[in-house]
Amino acid sequence: MNCARGNAPGLATGLALLWVGLLALAVAPTASVASEPMLGAFGPEGARMREQLWILPSGDANFPMRATVFRPAIDPSGEDKQRPLVVINHGTDETTRLAVSMPVYYYLSRWFVDRGYVVVLPQRRGHGATGGPLAEAIGNCAHPDHYASGNVAADDIEAAVKFMTEQPFVSHDGAIVVGVSTGGWASLALSARNLPQVQAIVNFAGGRGGHAYGQLNAICGRDALLSAARVYATHAQEPTIWFYARNDSYFGPKFAEDLAQTWSSAGGSVEEHILQPYGNDGHAIADDRQGWDIWGPSLDSFLQRVREAAPKSVEMADDHGSRSPVMIETSTITPSVK
Repeated sequence: MNCARGNAPGLATGLALLWVGLLALAVAPTASVASEPMLGAFGPEGARMREQLWILPSGDANFPMRATVFRPAIDPSGEDKQRPLVVINHGTDETTRLAVSMPVYYYLSRWFVDRGYVVVLPQRRGHGATGGPLAEAIGNCAHPDHYASGNVAADDIEAAVKFMTEQPFVSHDGAIVVGVSTGGWASLALSARNLPQVQAIVNFAGGRGGHAYGQLNAICGRDALLSAARVYATHAQEPTIWFYARNDSYFGPKFAEDLAQTWSSAGGSVEEHILQPYGNDGHAIADDRQGWDIWGPSLDSFLQRVREAAPKSVEMADDHGSRSPVMIETSTITPSVK
């Protein structure tokens, strides 16, 4: 009896290790039995907005990205029709980047899913389950290369956009690219590429190099960041909308306004909203349900105008109407949408 009880955990452990090994083989960056990684859906859909793990290509074929996909409910008729895509791109914390879980941004994702979008949240190279080197961190705080760093991150986003818009349940155009913090900066870098699949860019508190040397409202290479933005904007033709809070400790209102002025003067389209102080740190404006009432009406209006200005061949999601914001918004630059 004691012997049997002693052997059972060993057997269970062996089976668990076998399953772990099979899973690792299935999603390994470079499979030993094939030249290409296994891409696409991995595992069943969950109950929460049809949540599912996906494996996506990145900017480097050796490091496929892990991603979370959320989808609207199947139509009452039983048809799982094509939906426009939203790609939500996460920020970066150097001290925790390898320990972070899969990006979800539940309330931001749900805002779009409720409006009929398929949402994908890729985990870029150098973060969490995707792992690998942090390819998008080029230079150091004293000598950062914000332009090249943004482009490397944009390579990952571009790969995700192209792969997902080829899926049968996703529209081939009309995609919206959304970014938070460094993900916002990467989304602005992507806008310079004018991908035919992408219709607009949404930037929440975007930038790079915040909290320089551990100090609030200090930015590594502030002038270099503005210079890089100028180059991106010179090429960007897509409409963009930006949200920053007055109490953002990474990228405060003065920097946000300077960045928007730089972007606009270089020919980029920008509608910027400086929001009133939000929570303990306004850098988290995209993180919870309250954000729907703060930035939601402006984003609804922006997306409606974008659709009217650049109609696509596929059916777009319907708006749910504007809600009264609970905080005052101040728009610093609001040119007509391109």
